[in-house]
Amino acid sequence: MVRRVARRTLLSLLALAAAATSCGDDRASVAPVRPPVVLNVTMSEFAFKHREEIPAGRVVVKVDNEGQLEHELRLIPLPEDLPPIPEQLRSEQRQALPTTAILQLGPPGSGTFAVDLAPGRYGLVCFLEDIEGERHALKGMSSEFRVI
Repeated sequence: MVRRVARRTLLSLLALAAAATSCGDDRASVAPVRPPVVLNVTMSEFAFKHREEIPAGRVVVKVDNEGQLEHELRLIPLPEDLPPIPEQLRSEQRQALPTTAILQLGPPGSGTFAVDLAPGRYGLVCFLEDIEGERHALKGMSSEFRVI
């Protein structure tokens, strides 16, 4: 009789333990959170340097102005059918596009911002003007990258 009670008690305790572990935080079934992608961008006269492709999702953009002039970075989502940025900048029929982020930095300067990017084309453009009144973008300070 004592054995039966001890056995039932042991089985009850094992069942409770199994139930408690199955109702708890099951970390094995939760997908790990991907850290944000870092996109390093270097600005200079008159260019942006950066990766050509990055994965979609949260992106931390780290920008360094290594030039001698003040520059800005405008992050612009680009429609797939839009001509390349240099062609668009010189076109008589330019399309107005929304800017996702703007960061203006003097030399030497650095800054960081985060943004969530969906797959597609994106452009970086500097619309500041030089002392002659010409926009940096028209001197070549524009580029594109793709989010995949």
